Amino acid sequence: MASDASATAGRVDKLRRYMTEQVLGPSGNCVCRKLGSCQRAVLFDGRGAPRPEVEFAAGQLSHVGRHYDLTLDGVPIRILVIAMDTARLRESVTLEQRHAEVMESARLPFNSRNPHMQGVASALRLAVGREPGSDRAGELLHLDGVAPVHLFDAYAMANMRLCSATVGETMKSLSNPTMSRNCLPHMAATIKILQPTLCIVQGVEVYKTITALTTSRRQLAPHLEQARLAGVDTLVAAFTHPSARGIHRWGRLTGVPYLYETVVPALWVAHRLMAGRSDAAGNATVQQQRRPTVTNCQLPG
Repeated sequence: MASDASATAGRVDKLRRYMTEQVLGPSGNCVCRKLGSCQRAVLFDGRGAPRPEVEFAAGQLSHVGRHYDLTLDGVPIRILVIAMDTARLRESVTLEQRHAEVMESARLPFNSRNPHMQGVASALRLAVGREPGSDRAGELLHLDGVAPVHLFDAYAMANMRLCSATVGETMKSLSNPTMSRNCLPHMAATIKILQPTLCIVQGVEVYKTITALTTSRRQLAPHLEQARLAGVDTLVAAFTHPSARGIHRWGRLTGVPYLYETVVPALWVAHRLMAGRSDAAGNATVQQQRRPTVTNCQLPG
């Protein structure tokens, strides 16, 4: 396995230029043309009355690891995790600051991370052909010509919403379709720049929202599709959020059947397909899957 750090640096530069023009200006102010629309949608109720309990934080950009452009025996492996939002009140978070936040999580032991980042770690291990686990060694990549690289520095994570609306100072995110729709052009631009070969979608609502960017799709295995997303041909693995409630939770390693019965088989197939194993989808039934019913769930499979 190897990485092309210069190619990744070029992508980050393109993404930075786009975000500077369209989302977070040089002064640190949010310059998105839809900012007012999003704020009105969450800070006021349907009658126009203020909602003082709601907090809004604008301009929270994406994470792109320095070794995002991975290759396995010369075959590109570019992994993009798509979640909903940060649900934090910190505003004006640049690409560099977001990278630093994610790498701070990388330095923590697995069990000290929040359920979301625990789930991200498990998904990344699977995407590069490893099993879920809490061991540090399983999170390190030994790339040609460089010191060991943490998996968190070898993927990208973009949120559907580049702003967060929460109830007070809690981390309870307000689900608002207006914010999601308004951010779709930014997600499309991010996908076009990063050109992922695998998108790991976290959350039913996130998956439903990005279908607006999908022009073709073909199911390869339960919870796994080949799709054209924002004009980019990519694999799309869609799951619940790692911190979802009950049987749909998969951030931990124990007591989470969804991880082993749904996430593991889908990403096992995705890895084999990215590695050039054309027989992977045909063998997807080797591992039995149980797909719990989710209200209004339209995840593939």
